[in-house]
Amino acid sequence: MTLDEVITALYDSVSFEPGASPDWKKQSEILAPTARMVRVNDDGVFELDPISFCENLQAMIDSGALPSFWERELWRETYEFGDVAHVLSIYETRPTRGGDVLNRGVKSIQLFQREGRWQISAMLWRREGKQLPITFDLEHAPQRRIAL
Repeated sequence: MTLDEVITALYDSVSFEPGASPDWKKQSEILAPTARMVRVNDDGVFELDPISFCENLQAMIDSGALPSFWERELWRETYEFGDVAHVLSIYETRPTRGGDVLNRGVKSIQLFQREGRWQISAMLWRREGKQLPITFDLEHAPQRRIAL
């Protein structure tokens, strides 16, 4: 899987329509087993691994608090150095693919390549907050890929 395919799969695998669920199999393919995941928002900092991330999200689905979810990338900047890469990705979330935007945020994603396959080793994300809007001009900013 290429680096671009992994990032696309990251967003696709967590998105699901009513009556469906996230693609846990795809998540296990793109996340290293010991990946570190950190969610930051106005309520605090939440540290997860792939298993606790799945359990946390599935609990919200099972409780009815999250009957559907859709996330898509709006902009990306990639830095690549051989078999390691860093991706800065701006995204938006919606309750469903055609629903209104709930929020936007920024993901910092670190990846490594082993045996020709890219995997996510760490991901840190922060949604916009009451005092922290994304002010970046997404409409006019070019996406960049930089090989170091």
